[in-house]
Amino acid sequence: MTEADSDTKSTLAALVAQAVSYGADELDIEYKDEYEEICAMKNGMGFGIARLESSGEEACDLRKVLCAIGRKGKHILVDGKTFQLKVASYDSFGETAYRVKIKPVAGK
Repeated sequence: MTEADSDTKSTLAALVAQAVSYGADELDIEYKDEYEEICAMKNGMGFGIARLESSGEEACDLRKVLCAIGRKGKHILVDGKTFQLKVASYDSFGETAYRVKIKPVAGK
């Protein structure tokens, strides 16, 4: 289903693939009640697609990958199509939250 660069963690690749399959153009990752809640977003509307225990290895790795990508961006291959990911972090009730923009790359 998903192919990614070797340093893009499989958790992020799977989340992006799921979001793209729903037609989403963003992922929102926010902390709530000891979990990272992940929503697929389209035009400001979204719904939950995953929930990771914040202290778990998967959530910790995901946060590290998101910070590493940052605004410089990263390409990821999903179902044969290339997408540009850009990550912005922001404060949400005293916790760091992330918004991942998912944009198709023309011609790839």
